[in-house]
Amino acid sequence: MCESWSVGRWAAVIVAILIAAGAGLLAGYVRWGSERPALVESAEPPRSTTESELTTLRAQNRELQARIEQVTREQERLAQENEILHKQQATEQVLGTPGELPALPPK
Repeated sequence: MCESWSVGRWAAVIVAILIAAGAGLLAGYVRWGSERPALVESAEPPRSTTESELTTLRAQNRELQARIEQVTREQERLAQENEILHKQQATEQVLGTPGELPALPPK
């Protein structure tokens, strides 16, 4: 900056900045630091509610996954039955023997 400033002035400026920063931190702690526990406590009920909802959603997700697996297995079984019926129908058409559809296989 200016060459005319002495080391003593620079030291005084640095000390003044440090004192101002310390005063700002102290004022901030006095103003908001004491309110922090109250803010944390006020956040606890929504957090516990959210955790409860999350647990419920996870249980519902597991239930839906089980249902999807069950439906998938049923679709596979029906696809196999359909394939068997088509083969039987094709065989009957080739042999020329009209007939009724076979009984459904047991579940």
